[in-house]
Order: sequence, then structure tokens, then C-alpha cells
Amino acid sequence: MTGWQRFFLLIMCCLLTLILWPQYDSAGLTFMLMSAILWTCVIIMLSVLSGIFGIYKFEFLNRFISILYLGALLTCLLFYFPLKDGETPAKRIQYNKWPTVEDVKEGARRLTFNFDFVRRNVHREANFVNQKIDGTADTAAEIRKELKEKKEKLDTFVEKLEGEK
Repeated sequence: MTGWQRFFLLIMCCLLTLILWPQYDSAGLTFMLMSAILWTCVIIMLSVLSGIFGIYKFEFLNRFISILYLGALLTCLLFYFPLKDGETPAKRIQYNKWPTVEDVKEGARRLTFNFDFVRRNVHREANFVNQKIDGTADTAAEIRKELKEKKEKLDTFVEKLEGEK
């Protein structure tokens, strides 16, 4: 396996981890970025050592190193990828909590972008399909209620002041 093949294997493993376990936050993305950088350095090191020692000539040894690389990569991703509830994918698998279809759909939705290059208009509703904020209607209603209560208190206070004059 060449360095480019290992690199694409790294990308696929990282994307699959992000898709299968979408319960991550910014710490998960930071981990994935740092992990990708680390494993890219390992790929470069393996490629250099393979060229220096001629490992690429021995197919069995090259495959063995590639299998070790894949095992170490998957172990790193499954045992150390942080999820929101403090678990890791390996702990979830250990407790028999496998990714569901909803998890896969949520993970794929989190990795998609909605760009309309043909009709770019800021005010189009289609531009914000994946960017809806949950609970905005409830928050807006609570803020309106609080403002109404404060306005009533202020009006009562002003009426008292006007009555004293």
C-alpha cells in the first residue's frame, strides 16, 4: 500500500467515524483534526522508511505494515474519539450500543453543506436548510414574555411617579 492509499484510508476512517457517531461537539472536531495531522505524519514516516529499507519490494511485509497501520488508526479513533456524554465509540460498542440509521442520517446531515452557486441570494430560505436553530420559537416567546412583564412593571413605576407629582 502506498502513502496515498494510506492517506485516503485515513480520510475514509475519519469520515466514517464522524458519520457513525454524530454525538460529538467541538472537542470531537478538534480531536479529529489533530488525529488526522498525527496520522498523516505517520504515513509520511512509513513512506520514508519503506523507501529507505526497500519494504515496498516485499509484498507480505508491506501488507503486514498496512494492516498494523489500519489497526492502530481504528484503535485510536474508536478508543479516544470524545462524544458529548463522555463516552467513546469503543465504550458504546462494548455496551452493545451500535450506530442506528438515525445516527447515520444525522452524521451525514452534519457533514453536508448547502451552497447554491446558481442563484446566490442571502434571503432565500433554501440557503438555510441545514442551519436551522432548534428552539428559536420557544426562546423568542420567552423573551417577549419577559419584555412584556418588564414593560408592565416600568409602566406601573412611571404611573406611581406621575401620581406623586
